[in-house]
Amino acid sequence: MKLNRSPRSYVIGGVELSREEIVHKYLHLVKYVAGRISVNLPPNVEINDLINDGILGLIDAIEKYDDARGVKFETYAITRINGAILDALRSLDWVPRAVRQRARELERTYQELEVELGRAPSEAEVGQRLGLSKKELDQLIQRVRGTAVLSLEEFLPNEKGYEIPLVDTLRDDGNDVMSEVESREVHAELVRAVENLPPQERTVITLYYFEGQTLKEIKGALGVSESRVSQIHAQAVIHLRQRLRELRADLGYREDDPTIKQKYLRKPAPSPEGVENKVERTLRGEITEHGDPSRGPATGIPGRPAKRGPG
Repeated sequence: MKLNRSPRSYVIGGVELSREEIVHKYLHLVKYVAGRISVNLPPNVEINDLINDGILGLIDAIEKYDDARGVKFETYAITRINGAILDALRSLDWVPRAVRQRARELERTYQELEVELGRAPSEAEVGQRLGLSKKELDQLIQRVRGTAVLSLEEFLPNEKGYEIPLVDTLRDDGNDVMSEVESREVHAELVRAVENLPPQERTVITLYYFEGQTLKEIKGALGVSESRVSQIHAQAVIHLRQRLRELRADLGYREDDPTIKQKYLRKPAPSPEGVENKVERTLRGEITEHGDPSRGPATGIPGRPAKRGPG
């Protein structure tokens, strides 16, 4: 057999009302308190969440209110609603309550001193007002800084009339890691390629690019004519250029070949001027003239602005 229980009634201001009736009657108090609290909260906190927590505070006020005490229900309910919303916010906060209080005290001190002095106060002045040493003030500032968190998904107003995510406004000052790795790999492979050249070609490349000697100076070291040094240099460049072409193909480059289309093409990374960069530019054909105008165009040997030695 079912027992039909009538809903419990509550006395508010001498009038008996059901809990649902009281909630609907005083719902505006929840919206008022939630709106007042939301003013000081970051935009990522939804006011509807505050209202939901406030309704729980209103229900708690209904259950604990005693009309015989002569206290207005609105006054009692606002206190309960406010406390319920603040408790819910604190449960979401990982920062200790004491740190939050110190953060507010520090901010208030900065504002008061700025008004009194007409300028931004120094740390010494702030520490003196708070009764803290420089070390204690530094520790407090470090703890307070950890309480400020921004969401990268937060939207910022834009002058063009629409909002953009905060993450899209951040600038990446770091270098492209992939390009750096590829550049180092190319340089390392060039060094290995030079080491694998025939002895005469390796000597010419080493003296010309790494020691900075001219072809005229190199001929004395090899005991051959300058024209023969030029020929050896040209042969060495051809060998190195072929190895570089193979390496760049392995890395995904397809130069001067319009018939090959790839979804991903890596771009060469700019590297600082140096010996390896100069060798690589020579092999790519970017440096096309020798330091000696009378010899460069005739031989087609890549080179550098010559620093002539004696003789």
